[in-house]
Amino acid sequence: MGLKLKYYITIAAISILLVACSKMDSTYIDFTKKGSITYVGSADSVKVHSGKNRMKLSWKLIDPTATKAVIYWNNKSDSLSVPIVTSNESNIMDLWLNDMAEGSYSFDIYLFDKNNNKSIMVNAIGQVYGNNYIESLLARPIKRAIYEKDTVQITWGTPDVTVIGTEVKYTDKQNVEHVLNIPVDSITTKLGQFNFSKNETFEYRTLYVPDSLSIDTFYTVTKTVKATGPPVEYNRSAWTSGTEDYDIPSGRTPQNTLDGKTSTVWHMDKTHGYPHTASFDMGAVNYVTGLFYVQRTPLDGAAKLVEIQISTDNVTWNSLGAFTMENSGTKQYLEFFEPRNFRYFKMIFKSDYKNGLFTAIAEIGAYKR
Repeated sequence: MGLKLKYYITIAAISILLVACSKMDSTYIDFTKKGSITYVGSADSVKVHSGKNRMKLSWKLIDPTATKAVIYWNNKSDSLSVPIVTSNESNIMDLWLNDMAEGSYSFDIYLFDKNNNKSIMVNAIGQVYGNNYIESLLARPIKRAIYEKDTVQITWGTPDVTVIGTEVKYTDKQNVEHVLNIPVDSITTKLGQFNFSKNETFEYRTLYVPDSLSIDTFYTVTKTVKATGPPVEYNRSAWTSGTEDYDIPSGRTPQNTLDGKTSTVWHMDKTHGYPHTASFDMGAVNYVTGLFYVQRTPLDGAAKLVEIQISTDNVTWNSLGAFTMENSGTKQYLEFFEPRNFRYFKMIFKSDYKNGLFTAIAEIGAYKR
């Protein structure tokens, strides 16, 4: 009796299994009645190169059976079907999309073989730039452009991170036009043989590449800049100087720097080391672009580092920072970062080129441009 019961249970279980298998076959029969599905290899290493109202899609072809590419964008409202054409060397497919509106794009890329089998979709995102982007670009700032001795020296401000350079155009004294390409890391630029008497201006524009894959360079609107003219020195005949620091035995006070004679000097106090201070009163508030100086000659431990402080009332003082003086016997112009209005100024000397304890200065003055 027990053996028969086991037999009937086994037969019942097999029947249930056969019914289940029959149902599974009917579920998947639609997927198998046409045979196996063939897929084409997808576009590999897809890149989207941005541009001005255009862009380029590129990818590596890994399946030689692919004969056609179909690209969809704008939620598949726009599409393009193109034959596969690659470079024999790199096997790279390049596809140019022109006359594109400015904005962001999302592309769905499919590859097909000659039997219309298709690949799995690959998505890529990119950007098209246009007039809105160009109008947002700012020319690299110019801190100052100073004309002196037939040369304009431009001091540049900090550029935007996507700037790749600046183009400067000017005409020289022989009426020859020059176009200079200024690297992005340049701090100063000199325009030689500048024709200041005929044309005080030059033009420049800044070059941008918005991203590393951009196929186009963008330019700011050309700006015209007027160079600042040569220095005009203030008359020092009514100026006075302080006597807080000088070589007392020799009597060589800072007033000697105001007499227009390079043979007379202010000699700093020999009884102590740096700093040494010379103070000056111009008698009136002046608009000052910078100070000029003449080192003692022959050069012997010329003054090197100096701090400049200014005041309008001889009570409240404002430091303009430290400046490095030239180790030269000719007149030098020490330009401020921006012009200032003041009556009093101090020059606080902190070192010389001989690493000594003191030195001497022949002439000191102020100028405007």
